[in-house]
Amino acid sequence: MANPKIEKLPKQARVMLLGIALSALGNGLVLPYTFIYFHNIRGFPIAVAGLIASYGAFSSLAISPLVGNLIDKWGPKPVLITSLLVSFVGYCSLSQVKTITQAFLVTTVCATGQSAMWPSQNAISTELTPEHMRERIYGAQFAMLNLGIGIGGLVSSLVVTLDNPRTFELLFIGDGISYLVYLVVVLTLKNVGRRSADERIERAKLEGGWADVLADKTFVKFWFVAMFAVLFSYSQLEVGFTAFSTSVSGLAPRDLAWAYAVNTFVIAAFQLWVNKRLLLVKRKTAMSIAVLLWAVAWVSLALSGVIKSSALFFVILCQFIFALGEMIWSPILPSVVNQLAPEHLRGRYNAAGTNAWQISLIAGPTFAGTLLGFNAHWYWLAGLIAGLLVISIAASRLKLPDRPAVNMSK
Repeated sequence: MANPKIEKLPKQARVMLLGIALSALGNGLVLPYTFIYFHNIRGFPIAVAGLIASYGAFSSLAISPLVGNLIDKWGPKPVLITSLLVSFVGYCSLSQVKTITQAFLVTTVCATGQSAMWPSQNAISTELTPEHMRERIYGAQFAMLNLGIGIGGLVSSLVVTLDNPRTFELLFIGDGISYLVYLVVVLTLKNVGRRSADERIERAKLEGGWADVLADKTFVKFWFVAMFAVLFSYSQLEVGFTAFSTSVSGLAPRDLAWAYAVNTFVIAAFQLWVNKRLLLVKRKTAMSIAVLLWAVAWVSLALSGVIKSSALFFVILCQFIFALGEMIWSPILPSVVNQLAPEHLRGRYNAAGTNAWQISLIAGPTFAGTLLGFNAHWYWLAGLIAGLLVISIAASRLKLPDRPAVNMSK
């Protein structure tokens, strides 16, 4: 029996997905090892390594309003191109960091590039895709991102070794090169993401700015739920999850790459299937379920510290459950942001959406690094689980716009 015809994503949107996947290969090389690189290889204290991660997010937050303004004025493509060049320089330079001062300086460069990359990337994807297909493009984008990270993580697990700092340096150089590969793909995109002189003049006449973003009560409530959800989940992965798994559960750093690989390959394999099922569920309900799944994931991590004979199983299970929540969360967040955003303020709305991540990434590693530095591992986990339970309730009470009618009929 023939399958019903499914509308394809536009060709340039599919090209954009390819670029995201290729860049993500580089992210996967370093994602499991950045904290270990600073702490174990360069000898920075745990608290300092966590502070560096938080500082990077703070730097991104500081320039984010400017990024939003630039996207709305000039279009997302010039901003994305610039961000990829800056990221290339930053991540290659991380391989040569030897002191704490150097780490902070280079992290500033990396954070500048990343702060501009994410909102401009989302804005281009939005321009390339009809409104009723945007939840699909964001889900597919997340799937490609995780596929690339998963492959990169497996490659890094075969290369990296704690007694050879050069293996870590090569990972960061590889990550930097991945941004140049992404740049080549972006340069092939035609007639998208730029503003002509006439368009800039017309947009300058329109009223609106950051005050209008802050006056959007629906968006602000949604933003706070998203920010706290990320604070108690994603922001704990780089420092908290890594430190707990190695220090308390007793796993080797190399083992973590397999946990990340399970997470990313589950998402790459099932994200598009989940996208279709999400259309049957209200977005606020789906968000609430995603947050609950993350709470269950942290329970699994706690079990890895209690039942150490099965620590690797529970750490991998933690990342598997975490992936289930991610597959629900990832298409919803940017689709709501861009549905609420007026066209002339799209850059600012996307920058604000990115800020929800950045603020959480400032507080999260510092929170984890401080508590874990004082050996308060169990207080850290209990706080995450309790916080996610509260946010799940808050998410279920949001008032969000309905999906576009065409999307609902698919």
